[in-house]
Amino acid sequence: MDNVEEIKQKLDIADVIKEYIQLNKAGVNYKACCPFHNEKTPSFYVTPEKGIFHCFGCNEGGDMFTFIQKMEGVEFPEALRLLAKKAGVPLKNFDPRVTSIKNKLLDACEVTTVLWQSNLELSDIAKGYVEGRGLTQETIKEFKLGYAPDSWDTTMNHLRSEKFNETEIFQAGLTVQKDKDKGTGYYDRFRDRIIFPIQDVHGNVIGFTGRTLKKEENAKYINTPESPIYHKGRVLYGLDKAKRAIRDAGYVVIVEGNMDVISAHQAGYKNVVACSGTALTGDQIRLLKRYTSNVALCFDTDDAGQNAAKRSVDLLFAEEMNIKIVEVINGKDPDECIMNSVKDWEQSLKQAKLVMQFYFDKILTPDKLSNISLKKTATKELLTEINKIKDKIEQDHWIKKLAEVLQVNESLLWESLPSGRKSGPTRPQKKQVDEPQLKVKSRERQYFERIMTILFNYPELIGYAVEYVPGEVFEEEELVAFYKTFILYYTKHKDLTKQTLNEWLETENQILTQGYLNSLLLYVDQEYQGFDVDQLKIELIGLVKTLKINYSQGRLKVLSQELAQAEKDGDQGGVKQCLTQIHELSSQLDKLK
Repeated sequence: MDNVEEIKQKLDIADVIKEYIQLNKAGVNYKACCPFHNEKTPSFYVTPEKGIFHCFGCNEGGDMFTFIQKMEGVEFPEALRLLAKKAGVPLKNFDPRVTSIKNKLLDACEVTTVLWQSNLELSDIAKGYVEGRGLTQETIKEFKLGYAPDSWDTTMNHLRSEKFNETEIFQAGLTVQKDKDKGTGYYDRFRDRIIFPIQDVHGNVIGFTGRTLKKEENAKYINTPESPIYHKGRVLYGLDKAKRAIRDAGYVVIVEGNMDVISAHQAGYKNVVACSGTALTGDQIRLLKRYTSNVALCFDTDDAGQNAAKRSVDLLFAEEMNIKIVEVINGKDPDECIMNSVKDWEQSLKQAKLVMQFYFDKILTPDKLSNISLKKTATKELLTEINKIKDKIEQDHWIKKLAEVLQVNESLLWESLPSGRKSGPTRPQKKQVDEPQLKVKSRERQYFERIMTILFNYPELIGYAVEYVPGEVFEEEELVAFYKTFILYYTKHKDLTKQTLNEWLETENQILTQGYLNSLLLYVDQEYQGFDVDQLKIELIGLVKTLKINYSQGRLKVLSQELAQAEKDGDQGGVKQCLTQIHELSSQLDKLK
């Protein structure tokens, strides 16, 4: 058994996809709104039995590897590595599918992490620092903390001994290229620093943050630069360890620093992640939306922290997230607060305010309300924030509250909104979205899909189709060819089950694409959910009847044209033949009707 098959046996595709979107049970399958195009009615189906997904809206489909490639924007080798790790399947080094530059860089980061973890154990100063921050051995191990030695080439030489070349080590962000006036080559980027490995949402080490142990060092923290595997704006520190807790708690706490995350997790608050000292990005917010729409921001109390919080709130508003602000009771940041008192941190979370309430309390202070000039400025500032709220009901709530506090008419505030609206909430216009341009299916293909969906999922009805559905009624050559091959297979193996039929579809059929056939296997849940076999037989009979009527009417039109041409040409034999066929078809049509 190769790696791919072993992974598919060990992982359930529904469990893989549930990490990205919310799936709802639909019979033996699952359905959801498609993550690959905008829609309000679910048309995305997952069938664990077959290990496939398919969207009937945009026609995307495939297996778990295809899904990961599309969701993560990676090639097959990265998807294979990610799922292998999740399944606990060791990849064979000689497997050419595993080879890619990104995987080489991930391997380099993993080897370096192990090296630095062992160095931490050997350095009394480094070990003393992390233990002095109140961290337990369990926490140090969980977050893979390490120590980069005070050397220009120890890390580089170790990686060389592990068969990584200079270019790979440099691309992983682990070395720095020497200035031209100092010769050629590279030297270690991280030296004499406590190392905080940065892991992606799947737990792969993709970069590092290093804190200096030298008091005279100008750069207290340095980070891995942007690389093929590390994009600062797309990763949140600690999310790989927090994602389950975020789902369980129903919200995420976003902090600034790595130590804030580590201290919170050690204290039992595991739904905490960090944006590493900068404002959030759109990519980070969309990553969080996989797990929750509720965010509690807890940034440092200094100017830099508050400015970053303000920019983050604007982006969170744009993504229609629910936002609260956490103000630490005792300390300048969560780490210090937790070090002082875990109960103070717990109380800080309990007292978190809705972001607009936070703005009200911060901006509408008593001194501003008592001074008309300051009052006008404060009102304008608050209206600017209210204007950013996309939900019109919520926006209306805060306009009412502001009117109550200021003791003014609501209409005056609506007119003063930066957007220039003159009244309260109105029914929002339907949002225009770019839906995929789907190919219009012929009438015969639509009937083919409905009929084959029923037969694939209920093989006991195939006998009816053999007796009453001639292949020619589908007209399109590939459909006729497939249907005839299908019926031939049935006549040779009459005791078909859904499983044996599925195996034949996967291995022997070469006429229609596997993705298209997979979509028909799922189509039953979209079109016939709740139908029993008797109801489906009635549906099948109706479909066959309608298809035959359409076919006969089409043939009559063609024969009428041929008759006219035969009469024009004086072809009496042709005229007689056409009249005979027209009479037969008309009789059949009368019986069908």
